[in-house]
Amino acid sequence: MNIKTRYKLNKSAKTGDTCICPSCQTTFIKEHYQQAFCKTRSGTKCKDWYWNTVTPHKRCNTTRISPASARWTAQQLERKENLDFDMHPFEGLNDDDYKNH
Repeated sequence: MNIKTRYKLNKSAKTGDTCICPSCQTTFIKEHYQQAFCKTRSGTKCKDWYWNTVTPHKRCNTTRISPASARWTAQQLERKENLDFDMHPFEGLNDDDYKNH
């Protein structure tokens, strides 16, 4: 049975029914009417794995770049392009510059 079918069966099951987690195949008792996944793994690992697997655009996170991240990346590239790497940071300083610090 595929994971989508298992998910639909779990969603339609009644509270107190025995279900099988569509992600990790663990048997569990449905405790809440909305429950479709087990609670054997910490956090929401089974639920996250399921939705990342069945939702095609979530399979490749490199294609989902947020607008804020894109802006920051563009700013960093522009900043690097504007830096002057032709001269060493200490090149052009004379002895007086060292004595004042």
